[in-house]
Parts: sequence; structure tokens; C-alpha cells
Amino acid sequence: MENFYLLIALCSMCFYGLGDVIFKIAARKGLPSHQFLIMQTIFFLPSALVLGVASSSIHFGVPFLYGMSAGVTLYFSLLYFAISLSTGDVSVVAPVYRSSFILSATLAIVFLNEPLTTYKILAFFLLVIAAFLLLSNLNVQMNHMAQRAQTNRTIRTLAIASVLLGITGFIYKLGAIAGGNSISILTGQALIFFPLAFISCYHKEKKIIFVWKYLYLGFLAALFLFLGLYLLLEALKYGPASTIVPISQMSFVVTAIAGIFIFKEKILWQKILGLACSVGAIILLAQ
Repeated sequence: MENFYLLIALCSMCFYGLGDVIFKIAARKGLPSHQFLIMQTIFFLPSALVLGVASSSIHFGVPFLYGMSAGVTLYFSLLYFAISLSTGDVSVVAPVYRSSFILSATLAIVFLNEPLTTYKILAFFLLVIAAFLLLSNLNVQMNHMAQRAQTNRTIRTLAIASVLLGITGFIYKLGAIAGGNSISILTGQALIFFPLAFISCYHKEKKIIFVWKYLYLGFLAALFLFLGLYLLLEALKYGPASTIVPISQMSFVVTAIAGIFIFKEKILWQKILGLACSVGAIILLAQ
């Protein structure tokens, strides 16, 4: 099937979206981000190891090292993403966060000589407009001085999370073209993510804390993230990062719908128009 990697990227998108919904549920329950990431990694690492050993597909080399590098950037990206979700609507925060693929695609075009087509230029332009509309949506909802200060904090943490996620997407592509299989890259990532989660929690709490009653949220987040990452890495073997990463990270379409219908977040024209621009970008990138 021609361009079948687009279908794989779309499946990755859906799993990422479901994962972001779980992050928002955890934030609404008041679960600190550093504690939630511990509960996620205790499922993620064993899954990667078991699958790798069972399939004899773990190979140590350059791709594995790329996976370890991605583990560092992804951990802090998810940490700041979870923090921003505690003060912002998921239907606003997730779209901006996932728009980080603009950075991934730009790095792939500049350093990997991937083609810069008219469709991609138009898609990136739409995504910039979408980001401005969605961020203005935060300011529309918060007028009080204290609330504006909170909004500024949300934007700062979201900006850090987005840049780190964009770098992570580019590292995935480097690992894929270096000849590594998806499981090797995932395992390398998990081996770094695991100790970082525990070190961060100990630094904050001076002890390791497991919130057992929310363990199921950690399992679901790990499951959706694992599937989303695996499918993304598979797609990157066969297609350009400047197309695949953007489609995969369009998971915010799923998340935004959940935010409106599940979390009863406000529907404002800025939000609707911003999401419409994002969907238009998906269509252009798939050309």
C-alpha cells in the first residue's frame, strides 16, 4: 500500500491523544506531575524490556543511544506538560504542546535535507496561526491579575515542554535512519526515563511516593504512550519526519474533543478556529 506510513502515523496520533487525556485526568485529581511520571515508568520500562527480550529485538548501538537521549528530553517534556495541564484547559494546552512538531519538521528539513514543499509551508503557516489563537484563548478566560500571572506561568512551562518535545521527535528520526528498530530505541529511552522519574520525585519529596489508588492512571498513560511511540517509530522507518511527526502529534484533535465533551471546557471561537487551522494542516501534510 502506497504511503501506508500515513495510516500508521494516524494510529499513533490517536494513542497520543488518549494519553494526553489521561494526563489531564491525573492533573484534575491533583496528582503531582513527578509522582504521576513514576507510576507511568514502572509500567513502561518492563513492557519495553519484556517485548524486546521476547522478540530478540534489543540491539545496543547508536540507535539505542539515540533512544537514551530521547529519554532525557521526553521526561522533562512530559513533566512540564503535566504541570501546564494543572492550570490550563487540555483543549488549549495539548494542541499547543503537540504543535512542537513544527520544530521537529524544521530540524529534519534543515539537517536531513527532507523536501520543503508548498503543502508543508502552508501547513506550518496554519499551525502558527492555530498556536496564537489557542494561546489567546487562555488570556480571554483569565482577566484578573492573579489569574494572568497563572496564565503566564502556564505559557512558560508549556513553551519549555513544547521545545523539548520537538527535539525529541527529531531524535526519534535520527534513531530510525541509523538503522535501529523501534524496540531498541524505546528501551534505551525507558532506561533513562526510569531513573529520572525516581530522582525527580526524591528531589521534590525527599522520598519515593506511590499513590496506589491512581496506579491505573499510570498504567493507562504508559500503555497509550508506548503504543503511540512504537507506531511513530515504525512510520519513521518508511517516511519523512517532516510529514510523519506532525501527523502523529496532531493527537490534540482527540484531546480537544475530550476536553470539550468530557471535561466540559468552554467552547470559544478562538479555540474552534485554532483547531480548524490544525485540522487543515493535517490535510495539507498528508498530500
